[in-house]
Amino acid sequence: MSVIESASYRRTDLACEAEIDKSAARGVSFYEYERGRARVERMTVGRGDGERAAGRAAGTYVTFTASRPWMWDEDDRQRLVSELAASISDAVLSSTGRRPDEDFPILVCGLGNRFMTADAIGPKTADKVIVTSALKSERPELYARIGCCRVAAISPGVAASTGVDAVDVVKGVADVISPSVVILIDALAARSCSRLASTIQIADTGISPGSGIGNSRRSINKDAVGVPVVTIGVPTVVDSSTLVWDALDAAGVDTSSMPDSLREVLTSGRRFYVAPNDSDVLTEEMSTIIAEAINVMCRAV
Repeated sequence: MSVIESASYRRTDLACEAEIDKSAARGVSFYEYERGRARVERMTVGRGDGERAAGRAAGTYVTFTASRPWMWDEDDRQRLVSELAASISDAVLSSTGRRPDEDFPILVCGLGNRFMTADAIGPKTADKVIVTSALKSERPELYARIGCCRVAAISPGVAASTGVDAVDVVKGVADVISPSVVILIDALAARSCSRLASTIQIADTGISPGSGIGNSRRSINKDAVGVPVVTIGVPTVVDSSTLVWDALDAAGVDTSSMPDSLREVLTSGRRFYVAPNDSDVLTEEMSTIIAEAINVMCRAV
C-alpha cells in the first residue's frame, strides 16, 4: 500500500492514520463504528481529489483495531474472525463485482520475507490457508461435498533472495490459473506503536511490496497482474523518525521551529524500523487469525 509521508515526516501505511483534514477533504469519506471488542474505521477514497487528499490509490480501506485478539475468549475471537471474513468478502465484491462461490478461483499471495520476523506475516498466513484448487480437478466429488471456493496459495519471496520481483511471480501464476481475484497479505508500517500487530487493514486495491520496511518495489494491482486485487495488511514496525516526531509532540515541543540539525538527522535517511520484542508471537498469532478469516470466507459459499 502506498506509504503516506507528510511534510512532518511521519510515515504510515495505514489509511486511518493519514494526516487528512476530515472536515475539509474532498473525495474522501470516513466512518467509524464498533464491532464487539474491535474498533472499525472505514475510509473511502475517490479518484482525483480523493487520491490527492489521502495520498493513496482510490478504493475502500477498512481497518480493524483489536488488541491481542488471540487472548480473547473463543466467542469474541470467532466473532472477530467472522467480521474479518465478511469485510474481505465485501472487498472481493467491490473489486470483482461478485461474491466468492464454488466456481470462483482465488489466488492468495503471502508477500514478504519469511526469514525476517517483522516481514513474515504474509508467508505465514499463506501457509495456513486451506488450498482446494487441486481437489476440483482430482477429486471433484469431494470438492463438491466440501462446498468452497477454488483456492491456491503462494509465497513469492523477496527479490533479494529470488532475483525476481513479487509482481512478476504473481502475474506469472495468475496467467496460468486465471483467478477471479488475488488476495495479498503483507506487513505494513504504522505511525503508532499501539497499532503494531493489533490492527488489520483490508482494501480493495493494490499494494507496494516491502513498503512496511521501507523497501517499496513495483506495485501489485489490477493493472500489473491483469485481475482485481484485494490487500490485507498488518503493521509490524514503526519508523524511528516517526517515533521521534511523536515523542516531541507528546512532550509539547513545537516541531515547526526545531533546530535544523535535528531536522537534518530525521530527514537524511539515517533511520531504522522498530518492532515489538515479542514480534515472533504477534506475527504467528495474527497470521493465524487472518488465515482463519480467509478460510471462513472461502467456505461461506
